[in-house]
Amino acid sequence: MTRRSILPSVWATLIIALISAVTSAADWGSLKGRFVLNGPLPEQPKLQISKDVEFCGKYEPRSEKLMVHREDRGIANVVVWLDIKPGEKVAIHPSYDEAATAQIKLANKGCRFDPHICVLRTGQTLLIDNPDQVDHNTAAGLDKNDPFNALTPAGKSSERPRFKQAERLPAQVQCSIHPWMTGWLVVKDHPYVAVTDEHGRFELKNLPTGEHTFVVWHEQPGYVQEVTRGAQSESWKRGKITIRVSAGETDFGEVRLTADALK
Repeated sequence: MTRRSILPSVWATLIIALISAVTSAADWGSLKGRFVLNGPLPEQPKLQISKDVEFCGKYEPRSEKLMVHREDRGIANVVVWLDIKPGEKVAIHPSYDEAATAQIKLANKGCRFDPHICVLRTGQTLLIDNPDQVDHNTAAGLDKNDPFNALTPAGKSSERPRFKQAERLPAQVQCSIHPWMTGWLVVKDHPYVAVTDEHGRFELKNLPTGEHTFVVWHEQPGYVQEVTRGAQSESWKRGKITIRVSAGETDFGEVRLTADALK
């Protein structure tokens, strides 16, 4: 084969690869938004320390049931996930491949669960870590997977087997040794789950483009249903809202919630 005949072949391969890359980019988009409180700021009461007072008391743990930023009113720990019907499949972006079998840490740290809301996929393993100087217990009552009740001695850690099925709703995590310690475990069979940060912001990256239904949840009301988005009042039955995700970035907008909507 001559050099002249090779060059067209090389260029054809490059052009096909370039077209493929452009097409692929058009198939994915991100969804971002923010949740804020409309109304008086809530108190964050100190929790009653009834065990290991000398150690846990120095951290002065407070209730994490409703966390609102004091300046910008952002609501933390609102969970947004892509709603997938049983048996339905969703395309998953290659950027999530590396984390598909990752180890996700849930720490008993400072006599609280860190993070307060822990998200993991089926196929990932849960590492329960205890860097504290006191023993902790981590118990979760799951519906689709085997419940667990793991004692984790001070300075030790333990690993849970991979979860086989997605959980429909977040499952509460508790410590029976320190009853004020509560958290949540979100188990899905896809990576499209986000938890709002301290400013109420969330982002779901590299979603397949098209019309999708999302579920919005917060630990106090459960499903988030009565909201104001933009200038419009909206009712999301069972926390569900349908949005068209476009290539690039789709803005969910600013969602305002009242204290009554978070009861």
